[in-house]
Amino acid sequence: MRYTKLFSGIAAATGLLCSAVAYADDLSSCGLPESGDCNTDNGTPGCADEACCLAVCELDLFCCKEVWDQSCADFAAELCGGGGGGNCGDPDAGACDVPNGTPGCDDLECCTDVCAIDPYCCETAWDGICADESTTICYDGPTPENDECVDAIDLGTGDSVTAFSTLGANTSGPDLPAECESFGEIVIRGDIWYTWTASTNEIIVISTCNDADFDTRLALYSGDCENLVFEACNDDGLGCAGFTSELVAEVVAGTTYIIQVGGWNPPAQGTGNLTICEGDACLAGCVASCEKSDIPEDEGCGGDTNGGCNDPSGSNPAQVISVGDTVCGTMFASGGTRDTDWYEFTLTERSRVSWTVEANIPTTLFLLSAECPPAIQIGAGYDACPAIHTGCVDAGTYRVFVAPGGFDGVPCGSGPLNTYRATLTTEPATVEGDTCEEAIALGEFEGDFDFTTDCASTDGADLPSSCESFGSVTIYNDIFLSWTVPADGDWFFSTCNQATFDTRLAAYSGCGGALLGCNDDDVNCSGFTSLLSLSGLTAGEEVIIQVGAYGNGVSGSGVLTIGTGGGGPTPPENDDCSDAIDITDGQTPISTVAATTDGPTLPAECAKFGNAEIFNDVWYLYEATVDGSVVVSFCPTGDATFDTRLAAYFPGCKDSNPLACNDDTCGLSSEISFDTVCGESYLIRVGSYSSFGFGIATLDISANGESCGGGGCNADFNGDGIVDGADFGALLVAWGPCEGCPEDLNGDGVVDGADVGLLLVEWGICP
Repeated sequence: MRYTKLFSGIAAATGLLCSAVAYADDLSSCGLPESGDCNTDNGTPGCADEACCLAVCELDLFCCKEVWDQSCADFAAELCGGGGGGNCGDPDAGACDVPNGTPGCDDLECCTDVCAIDPYCCETAWDGICADESTTICYDGPTPENDECVDAIDLGTGDSVTAFSTLGANTSGPDLPAECESFGEIVIRGDIWYTWTASTNEIIVISTCNDADFDTRLALYSGDCENLVFEACNDDGLGCAGFTSELVAEVVAGTTYIIQVGGWNPPAQGTGNLTICEGDACLAGCVASCEKSDIPEDEGCGGDTNGGCNDPSGSNPAQVISVGDTVCGTMFASGGTRDTDWYEFTLTERSRVSWTVEANIPTTLFLLSAECPPAIQIGAGYDACPAIHTGCVDAGTYRVFVAPGGFDGVPCGSGPLNTYRATLTTEPATVEGDTCEEAIALGEFEGDFDFTTDCASTDGADLPSSCESFGSVTIYNDIFLSWTVPADGDWFFSTCNQATFDTRLAAYSGCGGALLGCNDDDVNCSGFTSLLSLSGLTAGEEVIIQVGAYGNGVSGSGVLTIGTGGGGPTPPENDDCSDAIDITDGQTPISTVAATTDGPTLPAECAKFGNAEIFNDVWYLYEATVDGSVVVSFCPTGDATFDTRLAAYFPGCKDSNPLACNDDTCGLSSEISFDTVCGESYLIRVGSYSSFGFGIATLDISANGESCGGGGCNADFNGDGIVDGADFGALLVAWGPCEGCPEDLNGDGVVDGADVGLLLVEWGICP
């Protein structure tokens, strides 16, 4: 759902605001002493606190026109705070156009209007979302000059980039056809208008993609303002952030078209750039057309002859291809429906299958077994071109699947956006240690052994019933290790907290020998990892170790620790919050291998993809080096081997409300920023999105602000104690608009010549 905070109040607020305007004279009871307490059912119209009364009656006129009942008192508690004094209109509440850290803001009318749509802003805190909403909701400037279709601005012909603003625009366009319905909406809100004339018979790309500060929506018409003929629409462009838009349509040379630009839903208004690109070449970034040697897809764009398990007829059609074939086909995504193309092939031996797809849009690719529903489903989404999807399967008949990465934005007629080329290749799946007879020889090994089960088959016999776990007695996708006991005694074999998948272990006295022990999930290990302890082993004895997965088709990598005693791997020294180790500006190698989870559950605003945990966390204590802000990030080096999560807290190890939190900023790596005060320390929590996640990475900390003194330079970006060419290079990389980045030494939001001057002042060894 989009606008998770906004939906709760939109429907009610819209009607109530209309009533308040109609009966504005009935607000005279606000502020009268005899009107009674705002926080109780006072039995009279209105209440004694004027600011609070006006705020409530703006939402529910009944409270001033008829009687201030318990519902009105509840409104007062939400909008005005427990004391009834009201933060809406309170000068101490802070400005409305910035995150002010309090419920409400100092402009009564603006605060009331925003909280009518987004109660969070008055109930909890006036945050960045509330500040952004105020820009639109409280806008009191003129309407745009092209607010009506008849006043459309002519953009001429050919390619162009046009800055626009929909602030203050009215909603004047017609309802869109059903094919444009998006999240229940068929209206473009707060619209402005342009005209444009085609010079080719190819396509036009009209875009606000990644280039507007609100949830945009686009439509294209021919005809005139009295008789608009619908041509195309788009709400959320495929691959476009922030619900921005990209519309693609076929055009006819010499025809003048009308372009409608607006928002998805109130208060979606704002500013951006409207980009027009004409001609098929606008979209041929990776593949322009088929090649003569390609096998054509049997299905045309918009058809459904190879829909596989998605075929509504139940016949499950799939086009048959062979290993080595390259298929050239078409795909579309429009109006909440996307094309799925299925291809069937047969393997004669266990193989690693590669499905390589060239497309000009993000794609979703799968490797599937041939039945419906598929028993084997290996899939992922890809933004790159070419996208290469791999999986390992035994001999048999399988299917591969290609589809757009979304459900809108690429109708048939989108030129090269509809075209893809897909190649199927295989290679024998050879895996070291895949069978017991080919077990990896470890000798008298003790310590950490890196392993992978990628592409391993399931070779071991079923375990005895004593090893049954959740109904399963099979170790899937297994590998085997041959180990010689170095000394008499008790030994352990562990993937505990250090594997990327749900592991399972077993040990035998040789291939086909007696079972010595087994383990699926150890109670002290996260991520369903394993710890197997064996007692009374004899020096020189051979032990076969079987490592695999609980689930069929599951594989991954990890570390197998072999050691004496019954323990397991040693957690990092900073595994617990109370043992946080010092960290400072610059880059620091970190490891979460064998870490446990001891931090608190995250609040709702930090929970992403249904997950409010930071798993397998380690802790650092950071002392502020500036009065200003700090950025803590895995993005500069991009070397994290796991899906990271970050949070920062005030010291104390019991605080469940982080100063900052982040899951994904650059790919699956995280970045946070927070304000710092000289002399203060902050806890930084590093962990994983997944309970299976662990690994190594380089954590980069960059401070920006007035130095706390005692040494250091603001321009020493790499933290090596000297301002030199390396730091100058970092500044050049960040050149241009760069709000909040450490290279913006003067804090004006732009890295430019002024920042170069400040860097040169600090040139040399930092004091």
